[in-house]
Amino acid sequence: MSDLKDWIASSEAADWIGVVLWFLVFPVYHATYPFLVRALPGRTTKGRVDIYRRSWIERMLERGDVLVGVHQTRNLTMVNSLLASSALILMGFTANAVLQAPGEGNTAAAKLLTEPGNMHKLWLLIVVFGVAFTYFMAALRHLGFFNIMIGADPKVVEEHEGSSTDFYVGLISRASSRYTNGVRCFYSAFPIFMWVFNAWLFIGMTTFFAIKFIGFQDFAHAWVKPSA
Repeated sequence: MSDLKDWIASSEAADWIGVVLWFLVFPVYHATYPFLVRALPGRTTKGRVDIYRRSWIERMLERGDVLVGVHQTRNLTMVNSLLASSALILMGFTANAVLQAPGEGNTAAAKLLTEPGNMHKLWLLIVVFGVAFTYFMAALRHLGFFNIMIGADPKVVEEHEGSSTDFYVGLISRASSRYTNGVRCFYSAFPIFMWVFNAWLFIGMTTFFAIKFIGFQDFAHAWVKPSA
């Protein structure tokens, strides 16, 4: 019994608690959320946004004002481009830290990075930034398709793709989902960065994001209402 108490009080236990919590809050939760959106579209933020987005696409196609769609997706294109570049730069900086730390001698940074387990945390950061870059590039791909195809004759689109409304809504929805997942990858990097310094900071930051997502961001709770 005393051995169990000692293990729980040890840093190794905090590491394992943090890892399990991080995987539940980020990969597992975000893999499950799309199913919740389909099951409860009116109770999830994304479900409501999808309804509003469809209404916007329908009105735009009825008016034939395709330039509005191009202009309104321009900001999202610029943001995705900036974040994709940032993910690539951060991935390079982290890889440089992995490669240079062993040769930095007795500096404080070298001692911190060469502590047992810290290199694995940096490799995990590299993977997270790589996944974020992939999501942002996928979002840019769908936005590019939308901007090119929005000017096509709706009859031609319906001949090859089915409902033109469903086709355009699908492109924007996929772009939006990839953008959101890329941003969430950036969010997930903060706890890992804290983990390099302290496992309890890792747990605390992960818990903060869990409360942020579930309590205030991803679901339409009664206590979260826009101000008048």
